[in-house]
Amino acid sequence: MRSAIRKGLTSTAAVALAGITLAVLPGSAQADDGLVSQASRVAKYQAYLAMKAAQGDEQAKETAQGFSALSDAKKARFLDLLEDRSLATKLFEAAESPAVAGTAVSVMAGGDVVVERESAGGADDASPHTTAALRAAGYRDMWASYSVTDKFLGVKVSRVSVRTNYQVKGKDTTKVYPGSAYHYLYVPGCDFSHSPVKEWISSPPADNAQSETTWTASCWGSSWDKRERVWGDYRGFVGGYLKDE
Repeated sequence: MRSAIRKGLTSTAAVALAGITLAVLPGSAQADDGLVSQASRVAKYQAYLAMKAAQGDEQAKETAQGFSALSDAKKARFLDLLEDRSLATKLFEAAESPAVAGTAVSVMAGGDVVVERESAGGADDASPHTTAALRAAGYRDMWASYSVTDKFLGVKVSRVSVRTNYQVKGKDTTKVYPGSAYHYLYVPGCDFSHSPVKEWISSPPADNAQSETTWTASCWGSSWDKRERVWGDYRGFVGGYLKDE
């Protein structure tokens, strides 16, 4: 990670990357106008989500609905969690835990914060790449993905995901198609960007299709990077990770 921001996260910057969510919300106790009421904090966050939803962000609509459904006490707890810097280290550790097949869950903050590491994969019967003739010859299109999602009080706050698309014949990986990456992030003042997704076939005997991207989180004037990778073979998902660049 870059400088002390990657280790201590002690600046006033807000840092968020799937499994790592840390923010100073406008109007919070740490902002310059620290006397702003709780009602104003809630209204500002709802306005922020509404802006995202108005731009066509469907996940923002779901997050807004989830946040609105919380009680007043839980809304306050939700915003406090976004601002709680002491969660940073735990969230880093949870995000960087090894990927497993299916869904692995890390719980913290008395059960109020959940980090989900999800993997999936299998045959891609809808793929446009492989013709009927190739399928008849034994070729199959496959996919595998790895994602990390943060939930506060059951409400989705951030997610990063990378996917690899590829072709196999028998147990051999014969081709890797362009991979993809996507994210959402609902922490005011923070943003994600990612490098172009790279893909390749690893050397035998692993013979895996691999896709990888590097995420950059930019929050309140500070930034850091994390690398996310997924790989698969004739069985579908094999492995993945999200870790320091």
